[in-house]
Amino acid sequence: MTGDVLPGGSLRLEFDPSPAPETRATLAREINDFNSRAFPYAPSRFAYLSRGEAGTLLAGVMGSLSWGWLFVEAVWVSDALRGRGIGRALMEAAERHARECGCHSVWLDTFQARDFYLGIGYETFGVLDDYPHGQRRTFLRKALQKQDKTS
Repeated sequence: MTGDVLPGGSLRLEFDPSPAPETRATLAREINDFNSRAFPYAPSRFAYLSRGEAGTLLAGVMGSLSWGWLFVEAVWVSDALRGRGIGRALMEAAERHARECGCHSVWLDTFQARDFYLGIGYETFGVLDDYPHGQRRTFLRKALQKQDKTS
């Protein structure tokens, strides 16, 4: 397909097997600029992290707030600390932050931790089979409830 002429006749299509970070950043910026004309996009990123005494990362959650939603980009707990409620505490902190910033809902995707998220109140809204091969990438969401200030 490389070298094919695009509609209009003057632009050629080129294949790039390994797009540079600058190319990826430019495409993302242009898409966001285009979308912002109709729906202004001003994401706010954050993370809650837990580190050991030597500064080694032991657990964390990272998210992005935009358009009234929290998108959970990453949640990780080191193998040695799993099963102690740390993942749940990370998610509670992220959800609390999102509520405080005016978000009404959260979404994320996973292919390994579906049952964890279902157990903390998330619901499935989509699935991609075989992504990655032999796995199911599950898309989940959760409405954020307003916190009662009197409790």
